[in-house]
Amino acid sequence: MQKKHLLKTICLTILCCLALPRATYANNEWSLAYEVVAKGNYAADYDSGNLGFLYSAGIDARKVFVGERSNIATANVQLDVWCTDNQIMPAPIFEKDHDCEGVARNLSLNFHVSGDGRFNVMVGHTELPFGLEVPVTTSKSLRSLLTPRDLALKVDWGVGINGTLSGISYATLLSRGSGLEYRERNSPWAFSGRIGTAFNRQRLLPNAGFGLSFFKGDVLLGNGNISPRKRIALDGSAYLGIFGFLGQLSAGETGSNDAWNGLVELNWSNVDESRIGYVQIKAFNEERERKWRRDIKLTLGWRFGYVEGFTWGLQYSRQFRSFASDDDQDFLEFQLKYRWE
Repeated sequence: MQKKHLLKTICLTILCCLALPRATYANNEWSLAYEVVAKGNYAADYDSGNLGFLYSAGIDARKVFVGERSNIATANVQLDVWCTDNQIMPAPIFEKDHDCEGVARNLSLNFHVSGDGRFNVMVGHTELPFGLEVPVTTSKSLRSLLTPRDLALKVDWGVGINGTLSGISYATLLSRGSGLEYRERNSPWAFSGRIGTAFNRQRLLPNAGFGLSFFKGDVLLGNGNISPRKRIALDGSAYLGIFGFLGQLSAGETGSNDAWNGLVELNWSNVDESRIGYVQIKAFNEERERKWRRDIKLTLGWRFGYVEGFTWGLQYSRQFRSFASDDDQDFLEFQLKYRWE
């Protein structure tokens, strides 16, 4: 059933592209990029203590359909094949320890209704407009600004509106609430949005600025259960020379439990972002049975890109406590990625 929904969405996207005026194809070709990624992770204190790997290969395609007077629509297609090999805590799409799955990371059409970027209508599979996490060409790097205990989703299938007015961007998305795969079990749904400073979506580090986000929905988890969630969040970023500061604070409810979560990052980089170092602290807090439980994680990471197309990443994390255990856990991750355009 899930594959049928995916095939249906792909067909609809292709049909929408074909339905655009023929004149739009004349002077604009598809912009294509290809990626091959190998990622390893090791948990020193985990029960298994195993070394696991995730391999992926994919294509990024983008096209702006141009009319006689203005742009008509922008198509974004990011299709991957992911293979897991004894990974620690693999993505829920995998059914076995050694498994491969096709993944549509992004499959969307953004229709430029106003023609000047102020009002667009988006349909398809895309990242949720919430907080600091933005869709960039480096989205598969080790460094992540995602706070999974806020939304439990990173991407979703849906329809929304977006635009930029005088340097301020806005976006809302009404989505399925099932994440990578389109699943209707238990009727999930989600509604998210953000208003704030417009980001440069081709860079790893976001522009200096601020944002206000919200999220509400019944999220379908990997185990098939529904998790009702409400969130409101503030995010901000600032830079001083080679140093950058990012922060995000959210508050709301997970089910009937109050929750608040925070992310703080200090980073340093050169001009072209070929060398980046960062220190992150993520704190997740949830009140359960009148007692606050905390999950605190400290991460140090490095990203290098000395050779064109190649990037190397290394990341060490210590989880001081988690919702499941008060014991410390140490994680080591490394990555090699090659992207050519």
